Amino acid sequence: MEYPLYNADNRFNSAGLRDALLSCKDKGKAIVVLNFPNNPTGYTPGPAEGDEIVAAIRDAAEAGINVVAVTDDAYYGLFFEDSLHESLFGKLADIHPRVLAVKIDGATKEEYVWGFRVGFITYASSSDDVLAALEQKTMGIIRATISSGPHPSQTFVLRALQSPDYEAQKAEKYNIMKRRANRVKELLDSGRYGDAWEYYPFNSGYFMCLKMTKTDAESVRRRLLDAYGVGTIALGPTDLRVAFSCIEEENLEELFDTIHRAVQDVLGQ
Repeated sequence: MEYPLYNADNRFNSAGLRDALLSCKDKGKAIVVLNFPNNPTGYTPGPAEGDEIVAAIRDAAEAGINVVAVTDDAYYGLFFEDSLHESLFGKLADIHPRVLAVKIDGATKEEYVWGFRVGFITYASSSDDVLAALEQKTMGIIRATISSGPHPSQTFVLRALQSPDYEAQKAEKYNIMKRRANRVKELLDSGRYGDAWEYYPFNSGYFMCLKMTKTDAESVRRRLLDAYGVGTIALGPTDLRVAFSCIEEENLEELFDTIHRAVQDVLGQ
């Protein structure tokens, strides 16, 4: 069951989440994936929105629905403006007997080791037997799919986390990402791109998402790639995901100028 991410006020659509959950009452169960900072939009709810999300899940549980609430925190920590600065996992961990909270983390983005693909799973339960069963199930799935996790990259991440220089180095990388995000917002708010697009609210993460207003996103994506060698991802008819995280701050203006040029090319065709 899908629902719009944002409501009319460009805030997280907690009412949509609640309605989607309650629509599962006949089935008796639901799985919720809460991906913040969000990919592709780069959005993290504020504290009040977080409380609304938790309340929606509690309402579903009280309506008799068994809910698995997965907090996909793969981009955790990359919060650049006012928003929640913690995972919702803590608030969901003991909210209701019908709610199983699962936390997913990834060193790939959280620790800036792109490509390592080292992940973590945390389950919340007051029952040792439930936790033991979940651990065995998880081990079985890993064994049956990828056989075993990559020991070298796990070791590199562990040693990095233990390093006395870790916090300072991580803060340095965070500041680089924050400056890039702020520069993107500055460019988008400058008015220089006219009405070629709107952009979805973003305050965190590695990405942001443009909403094309005059052409379709796939045509722009193809033009960017074929004519300018710029890779983006088209999502649906209007949305174009841009990964500002991998672009040097001084090159971001050129990036968005190029996207605008590609829009004009498509319109000219």
